Amino acid sequence: MENNIIILEDEDGAEIEFETLDVFEFEDHVFFALAEVLPEEEEDDGVLIMMVDGDIDSDDAELVMVEDEELLKRAFDEFVRRDSEFSEDE
Repeated sequence: MENNIIILEDEDGAEIEFETLDVFEFEDHVFFALAEVLPEEEEDDGVLIMMVDGDIDSDDAELVMVEDEELLKRAFDEFVRRDSEFSEDE
């Protein structure tokens, strides 16, 4: 996937840039796997999993936090599985 940058606002209204690592459908939802864009000297391998609320093709779609902890864990596991498959194909 190309380096796709999206900007999200935190609870204080500050803008934070994220790189889209993957977009995938899982259990009837669309998920985004995101990594915060940081200066090179500040490396972080954390991944943020967010879910699309609404139809992804509509202007009303929003990225929201995954409230259900079990669904979040399963979605993260799916991201790791997909990432492993992608790494093996290279």
